[in-house]
Amino acid sequence: MAERHLQTLWPRGSGEVAGLIRGHHWQESPLGPTEAWTPSLRTTVDLMLAAEAEIVLFCGPEFVALYNDAYAPTIGDKHPRALGRPARENWAELWDDLEPLLGGVLRTGETFSAKDRPFYIERSDTGGETVYFDISYSAVRAQDGTVEAVLCIVSETTARVLAAARLRESEQRFRALVTASSDVVYRMSPDWQEMHELDGRGFLSDGQGPAIRWMDDHLFPEDQPGVRAAIDRAIAERGVFQLEHRVRRADGGEGWTSSRAIPILGDDGAVVEWFGMAADITAKRAAERHILVLMREVNHRVKNQYAVVLSMIRETSKRATDPRAFESQIRERIMALSRSHDLLVSNDWIGASMADLVHEHMKPFAHEHRVLPSGPDVTLRSNAVQNIGMALHELGTNATKYGALSADAGTVRVTWRVSTTPEGKTDFELVWEERSSRQAPLVEIEPNGGFGSVVLQRVVPTSLSGSASLERLPGFLRWTLTAPVGNVIVE
Repeated sequence: MAERHLQTLWPRGSGEVAGLIRGHHWQESPLGPTEAWTPSLRTTVDLMLAAEAEIVLFCGPEFVALYNDAYAPTIGDKHPRALGRPARENWAELWDDLEPLLGGVLRTGETFSAKDRPFYIERSDTGGETVYFDISYSAVRAQDGTVEAVLCIVSETTARVLAAARLRESEQRFRALVTASSDVVYRMSPDWQEMHELDGRGFLSDGQGPAIRWMDDHLFPEDQPGVRAAIDRAIAERGVFQLEHRVRRADGGEGWTSSRAIPILGDDGAVVEWFGMAADITAKRAAERHILVLMREVNHRVKNQYAVVLSMIRETSKRATDPRAFESQIRERIMALSRSHDLLVSNDWIGASMADLVHEHMKPFAHEHRVLPSGPDVTLRSNAVQNIGMALHELGTNATKYGALSADAGTVRVTWRVSTTPEGKTDFELVWEERSSRQAPLVEIEPNGGFGSVVLQRVVPTSLSGSASLERLPGFLRWTLTAPVGNVIVE
């Protein structure tokens, strides 16, 4: 019965706003009682109330508001007091913005539409806010053709507009971060079959469009299976792709990169794209390889040093009669090895200057001003540094105790040169020559073939695949070392 009764009333319908319109005292409104409304206005109201779109109808010159249930939440606390009242009363905060739009349609009859149109509105007692709408304002005409109302179909887009603004801001921050970074940036399809974009930063070749053969362009054939396996694991786990691998640089050479990519997921949880960054670690890898080579060299040298030290102890102990003298000789010889070692370390084990080697090994004898080095600027190989260093120590020790440096007027000349033999071979020649005012012959530190003699006449020349000679006369000593230049000098 109640529903049949509603069908006899106008406007028909069981919605909240339809009931409010039926119960409103329209005789007190500028529109007057509903029975006096024009057929076109009543028809428009029927259409509005039946629609699911958000619709508000502003009627007459005072823009009296009518709207449907879909529109009511849009105006917040203004509902229901705005119904049947002039718009100025309830939209006062945006009237300066709204009135020209409504007035334009009322005067001209032309439709006005806009996307994401901002409006400042107060929807509650907590204050106002800027909101956004897609709007279409069109004329409702009476039978005589005059515009009697403005039909406003609206759709609030505030959430979308703010989300887009946040996305733009996020993208701006992201682009600023990417621009500030020196890393390569790339984007890949969900299955990594296509490279969507590549900013190579001069390290790799740029790619601005979809590239299907990106592996062939940027990876060496023998490395592709390993990279593909890491990609497949990341795809299967929808996790992070991370790998250090070789790449073909923009100049065509070999490089190394540390690459990391994360999956970008859609609303359904599926991967829509991979975003990655890759750092140029070519220098780092080269440094690691260099360190490995150095460590192997150091390990080799340490083993050689152990062998030399053991030989020193063995040969020195054979002839030791005084424990204190034995301790002193061993300590001095080990310190000589240490000086050669320090020179090599300071030059990254590449070698050492011949002049520096003479200077370092003559320091302990306190007669540097009487030692006169002379020769071309050459860099000795690490093996030559160690062996010639031992020879210089034994010669310096002997000269200080028994030879030219033991007298006030004696001098030592250390000369070296690179010469070519009649057979066309190139040799390195080192000469130690002492002259002293003493007329006594050279006396060895350890007579009867001691360690010093073993070093000078056997160990050093043998290690350098060369030969050595020792001449001794009263007040004169000359030791000459000759060896192939490739065994001695860094070329």
